[in-house]
Amino acid sequence: MTPWQRLARRHWAVGLSLLLGLLVWAAQALLAPGWLVQTQERGGDLAWRLAADRRDERRLIVVDIDERSLREVGPWPWPRATQARLMDRLAQAGASLQIYDIVFTDARPGDADLLAAAQRHRPVLAQIFALEQGGQVSSGKPAGALDWPSCGAPFSVASGYLANLPGLEGAATGHITPRVAPDGLVRQQPAVICHQGRPYPALALSALMTGLAEPRLSLQRGSQWLDPAWKLTAPALGAAGVPLDARGDLRVPWLRHPDSFISVSAADVLGDRLPPQLLERAWVLVGSTAFGLNDSIATPFGGTSSGLQVHAQVITALLDGRLPYTPRAEPLLQLAAAALGVALLLGLRRLRLPPYLLPLAALGWCALLWAAHALALTQGALWVGWADAALYTAAPGLALGMLEHARSRIERDRLYTHLSSYLPAPVAAALALQRPSSAITASTQTVSVMFADIRNFSAYVDARPPEEAAAVLHAFFSVAAQVVQAHGGVIEAFQGDAVMAVWNGEAGQPRHEAPQHAQRALQAAIALLAAMQGVLPDPAPAGLEPLPLGIGVETGPAMAGSFGLASRRTHMVMGRTVTIASRLVELTAELAHPILVGEGLAAQVGASGLESMGTFLLEGLRVPHHVYACPLVAAPRLPA
Repeated sequence: MTPWQRLARRHWAVGLSLLLGLLVWAAQALLAPGWLVQTQERGGDLAWRLAADRRDERRLIVVDIDERSLREVGPWPWPRATQARLMDRLAQAGASLQIYDIVFTDARPGDADLLAAAQRHRPVLAQIFALEQGGQVSSGKPAGALDWPSCGAPFSVASGYLANLPGLEGAATGHITPRVAPDGLVRQQPAVICHQGRPYPALALSALMTGLAEPRLSLQRGSQWLDPAWKLTAPALGAAGVPLDARGDLRVPWLRHPDSFISVSAADVLGDRLPPQLLERAWVLVGSTAFGLNDSIATPFGGTSSGLQVHAQVITALLDGRLPYTPRAEPLLQLAAAALGVALLLGLRRLRLPPYLLPLAALGWCALLWAAHALALTQGALWVGWADAALYTAAPGLALGMLEHARSRIERDRLYTHLSSYLPAPVAAALALQRPSSAITASTQTVSVMFADIRNFSAYVDARPPEEAAAVLHAFFSVAAQVVQAHGGVIEAFQGDAVMAVWNGEAGQPRHEAPQHAQRALQAAIALLAAMQGVLPDPAPAGLEPLPLGIGVETGPAMAGSFGLASRRTHMVMGRTVTIASRLVELTAELAHPILVGEGLAAQVGASGLESMGTFLLEGLRVPHHVYACPLVAAPRLPA
């Protein structure tokens, strides 16, 4: 066998497992490409929920047009004078920047008051573009475009918009268009949306530019392995800038629990009931959670939340410089994680651990990958990914575990087959399931024992070639094993040129009443004598004695079990019954009967069908024993 053949024979399971893992990964990529992405995203949702910061956020205060505000102030839309008064009250309370998750689309009475308030307080206003939602609706006048010569890749192009009424185009403006995932959650938001060749930033970006007095942003492509695919840069943002993915989206950082944002009712603002200095030098985000008014979205924290949660999370993350992003090296990181996981599985396989540990180790590695991803996401704002590497580790781990289990079972069955050829099959089966022990494991019960011995065989072995003697002995053992097995017995031992068989003596062997196993033993003795006709040399070679078969059978109590140190054990059946059966074999030559039966077995099957040979004091015993001869006729049919 060549070295390559030996290598293939030893490691075929590894190669097959790796190939299966690759096929599973390719199949999901072709047949269900979104499944793995959604699994990874939901893993990120779990990380956000577990690590969410619950400390009060005081830099950004939410002003909520809630149900109480509608009851006290009146139904929406409020008069423009009331909306202008809300801007004034917020400014008087000390708010340094007002951000509105509200679009003032159509002209209404009192617009002059609103325009004047906007001129005084310079709020950041909202507008909406139609992306996946489609539609050609155009209302108001888009505002707040970046000073870029054009707008193209990687940003999405809008087909329609809802903008603020004319006269507000001079105010800082940002879009509030979400990117809704297939499962309904908002995890990304377009950083910039193109409309008619002009780039319009998101509300959070516009708020950041206004709050930091940064007049412009620049778009750069990532160049280092840990850089994002794209990033928006400005002197006030530092070297990191605002990281974007390949579509030009920013990932919503659900770093803060919704309860960490301090929310006050708009009614309290208008009624001058705010806690002192709550809004002093703070940014305020004005939106609505009232039923029927807010743009409900699903978030990692709940199925129904206000859309202003997205803007609050993004704004605070931008202030902290912790906007999460996917580095350009993410595919390589996942490939390295998958390779490391496979190497771990192969290392465990070399340790010859139980096969079921391989799938468990693969699942453990998947959990560790998710934990590393969650830690990088929540602490380092890096979306390194985990699902691809987890799948490519889990699939080979499961396959390798199954193949190793199958190989282990094949080896175990082969070992059991060999073991049961040297030991009684029930004993071999029991030993295969037990740990080695030095304890005595034995029990006493009523058994039937048969000894069958080839007389004069020692002289035959001395005179004939070893190959010929071995062939005779092999034939005898083979026929004896077949006969005993056919009659429900178990070969206990091959002792030189003799066979010892037991009925009812082994754990796991079917239990019978004494008359039944006694009849089976007697019938087996008769059948063995008949089966050996023509097997033993007859006549014997010249100058040698014939090779007749002597058989002794007896029924009675005996102890069966295993004895010796754990490092070297033996199994045996011992006791007076075994001694009697072996001594009966020695009497067969003297009494000229090939089958002799002890009084215990005769009492079970009935002595009327046997021939009494008298009472003998057998060697090694102190009490005489009644011996019977079995006529060479077929034994009675055994009961079913």
